[in-house]
Amino acid sequence: MKKAARFFPRALLCAAILAAAVHGAAFASRPAPRAPMLERIAAEKEVYGIVHWGLNTYTDREWGYGDEDPAMLNPSAFDADQIVGACKAGGLCGLVLVAKHHDGFCLWPTKTTEHNITKTPFWRGTGNGEWGTGRDYVKEMEQACRRAGLMFGVYCSPWDRNSAFYATDKYVEIYHAQIKELLDGRYGPVFEMWFDGANGGDGYYGGAREKRKIGAGYYRFDEIFSFVRALQPGVSIFCGEEAGDLRWPGNERGYLDPDSRATIDPCGGVVDGKYGNPDYKNIINTGLPGGKEFKVAEADFPLRKGWFYHESEKGTTQSGLYLAKIYVGTVGNGGTMNIGIAPNKEGRLCDDDVLALKRFGEFRKILFANEVKAGGPAAQSSGFNIVVMREDVSGGELVDEWEFLADGRAVLSGKSIGIKRIRLLREPVKAANCGIRVLKSAGDAKVSFSLYRAEQSVVDAVLDANEDGGETDTAKWMTRQD
Repeated sequence: MKKAARFFPRALLCAAILAAAVHGAAFASRPAPRAPMLERIAAEKEVYGIVHWGLNTYTDREWGYGDEDPAMLNPSAFDADQIVGACKAGGLCGLVLVAKHHDGFCLWPTKTTEHNITKTPFWRGTGNGEWGTGRDYVKEMEQACRRAGLMFGVYCSPWDRNSAFYATDKYVEIYHAQIKELLDGRYGPVFEMWFDGANGGDGYYGGAREKRKIGAGYYRFDEIFSFVRALQPGVSIFCGEEAGDLRWPGNERGYLDPDSRATIDPCGGVVDGKYGNPDYKNIINTGLPGGKEFKVAEADFPLRKGWFYHESEKGTTQSGLYLAKIYVGTVGNGGTMNIGIAPNKEGRLCDDDVLALKRFGEFRKILFANEVKAGGPAAQSSGFNIVVMREDVSGGELVDEWEFLADGRAVLSGKSIGIKRIRLLREPVKAANCGIRVLKSAGDAKVSFSLYRAEQSVVDAVLDANEDGGETDTAKWMTRQD
């Protein structure tokens, strides 16, 4: 159906989105985000990080086998404020903390397993060489986030290569209890709970040293999502299951299709590396206009080559300029951006990583420092070379085709607008009149836009940045669909 362009000032659009989240506005036929996700969209909480640190940092592995000695966790200068401060300088709004990876080692004093931080020198050491008690890594990182004004989230791996009970009903109860410990309030409000699909395979399993497989529905995620939201009403859930708020886009390179959208059909769960819905692998990155779920694509990728710190990967840190390009290609294509942060054996971020994050924050400020009023003198004299478009998604993503017009001429076009589209132009456009023309939509779409003028050399440098280190080993494992 044809629709004429409609314009909404940015402040009014954000207020409308937030009001819909709080008051439960009546939605159109397309699925819409849950209230916590709507609030994040309205507040533009779109760039955050996921922190990988633990026994793998000391074994030089990406995935621990489950038989690692907790005595290895003995950083010489752990500094949560240094880690969090570097992320804040990069403009990150929050951190998801890996509290437990596939090796089953819990980085908090859990009551569910002996394989936890209380068995480490980190727990007993005070950090100044004295022998003390009680350092909780999860708590120290959570408090550092609060001090810096960053949101705090957690990831607790479903797969546990240490537990003798894995692949039995007893382990499911253990796993549920671990999540409840992390979300029961001892670590404050949690903005995102992270789940992934790396489940089942070889492991230590209490000394059995064998391969174990699980069936569909093993973890009882329906129960998990219910108590997660009951314990943390403001949480958003990243997962591959049906009830989540965010989805994996099928790669760990920070790439989303230019017309990627949040609406998508269910994946049907993942078992033995295969989706229950065989068509899902073809739409995981792009989404689907008629999709049954609203699940924002969260583009996760490591700042370095791997998720955990490896000395051999020195020099692989993505530059701040390339991070800016990824930002335009993820947040600017309707998703969110999740950067993998990897503290080293000392318990700090290395200088290369700190600098890259700092430069990333600076490039984002440069790109969006100079807003140009549409139709104003600057738009006509010096022009604009950055266009940011938004759709009010409180009633779902309705736009299916659009053009951006400058003095009646289409200078940009696409299919989806959704949460946000950012387009950088090779040459400034000068125009007295600008607007979005919605050519096709599923309802009464409400759209808005902002214009910016940045140094053309910076815009070109972002567009031309190319330091992609290739796909991660984790993503290669996750996409073994054949």
